[in-house]
Amino acid sequence: MKIKFDKKRLKKLTEFSVVLVPHDPSTGTKTIKLSFFKITTLVLIYTLFVLILGFYFITFVSLDNYLLPDSYRYNTPEKMQLRELNEKIIQLATELEKLKSSNERLKNILMKQDSSIFDEENSDSPANENKKSAGGNVYAAFLKFISSVFTKSQTNQIIFIKPTDGYLSRKFDPENGHLGIDFATKENNPIFASAGGYISFAGYTPEYGYVVIINHPDDFITRYMHCSAIIRKQGERIVQGEIIALAGNSGTRTTGTHLHFEIWHKGKPVDPEKFLIKF
Repeated sequence: MKIKFDKKRLKKLTEFSVVLVPHDPSTGTKTIKLSFFKITTLVLIYTLFVLILGFYFITFVSLDNYLLPDSYRYNTPEKMQLRELNEKIIQLATELEKLKSSNERLKNILMKQDSSIFDEENSDSPANENKKSAGGNVYAAFLKFISSVFTKSQTNQIIFIKPTDGYLSRKFDPENGHLGIDFATKENNPIFASAGGYISFAGYTPEYGYVVIINHPDDFITRYMHCSAIIRKQGERIVQGEIIALAGNSGTRTTGTHLHFEIWHKGKPVDPEKFLIKF
């Protein structure tokens, strides 16, 4: 059985006419003839346009915040990863600001070297003596006795002690940028205050790791760098021999566990070996 198609009839079925009737009766009607192919093409173009426009608004204008429910927007793995990454970036930015603030304060301390706030009379008061940390009391008392013996013969001269156990691994070499001396020591060995004073800085810096800076009388300051942990807080008054930190290898400018120790006088670095009691 053969089925014959009437081409004329098929053509009539695939052709459409759109009649435009204006509100004004005096104006004649307009007729637009459209074929099935033209209608299909227009529908495809319109659909593609809507898809591109929707993708742009959802991706770049965040229209999904208004159109999509929270359960869909935040529970997809990709969105959750982006959210966690955004939170980490915010935390890193906050830490970076703290490090920047610490570095600025460290620079200001080195530039100003302000020890005028240090009250030498109050530094030896009983209230401050009672603030000695555990483990450093006997050592500090012994050092105070030695200091009293030395000060009888050398009045108004500050005495510095060795800040940690270990041997001298690198000397004072300002021409090559080494403004102090290095003590090779074990990880987490105690670091002692080389002299009494107040802590003007105690924090972390990218280059020098955990750093403690102590202001002393007569425009002296001492710097203790690359610590693994800081025991005392910024602004505290301490006496000679108290434990202020633990030795370590923190910061980028270090090649091993050691203590980098500096003494500054009137804004300039000096050779610590000339001021330390012989060890």
